[in-house]
Amino acid sequence: MSSPQLVLEPTAAEGRDLFPSAIQARDMTASPEMRPVWRRRRSAQAEAMLNPARAPGWPSPMGFWLEDLADRSSTIPAGSHQIQILPPGTETTAGHEIAGTPRTGRIGRPVQTVRMKGMDGELVLTIGDQTAQVVASPATWNVLSEPVLLAICQYWRFQALDTEIDRLTVEAEGDLNHAAMAVPASLWDRKRLLAHARSVRALLLDLPHFEGPITDPLPYLSTERAVASYRLLVEKLHLDEWCEAIDDRAEAVEDAYASVTEKLNEFRNFAVGSTLEIAIIAILVVDLFVNLANYFVE
Repeated sequence: MSSPQLVLEPTAAEGRDLFPSAIQARDMTASPEMRPVWRRRRSAQAEAMLNPARAPGWPSPMGFWLEDLADRSSTIPAGSHQIQILPPGTETTAGHEIAGTPRTGRIGRPVQTVRMKGMDGELVLTIGDQTAQVVASPATWNVLSEPVLLAICQYWRFQALDTEIDRLTVEAEGDLNHAAMAVPASLWDRKRLLAHARSVRALLLDLPHFEGPITDPLPYLSTERAVASYRLLVEKLHLDEWCEAIDDRAEAVEDAYASVTEKLNEFRNFAVGSTLEIAIIAILVVDLFVNLANYFVE
């Protein structure tokens, strides 16, 4: 496999079924050694992990490892998602099956269903938090699989980004006092505060890659037809508006921790300067007493 491709072609994995029953998507972003895989770069370790004998499948540039499954499963492993591929005529049950995965924390997005015209009929995509269902004929799936898989994986990546921004926002709200005015307690919490600031910067570094297809899908897709289909999915799934909302929320958290970092540096410099001044004064006082003692002794 020379490059990460989302299109399902026989050359991408020998013997792969062009119309699998389901595809499992495992999140790779938690493993730093896998970054070269989904960022379309290579390392010796990444190449080893791409060995079909160890991990059959193919990477999505949205940070997921995709793998064909022989059967659809009602139990989805933690950190994974499942794309169920069904023949035409079963779309009436799709929304009911997907609706049973509520999100915790903030209000999530509702289950969405979109339709696209294919080679010999339409493709119906229903997507939720952990599961997506595609209803299409084999011919339609073979033509539209590349943009559909990219859009599905981007939807789930945006969902993961929202969850991470939720976590960082809660942390930022608890650290607002440090952003307003650093105090001695801020130095005690310095490692924790800087760790959160690093998490925010790591998120911001990955955002342009994950949002890239919205503005420039050509590097992520193989044909102009796939690009056109993907743009239609972006519009129907409201990914563009979601992308802007993520940017706004990430920027707010970034501003909070930029202020925290600035106040920490200011207070640390003040503390170091004050300590030096006190040390110098103490040395001068000691020297004065020594000189006075020597004077009276003489």
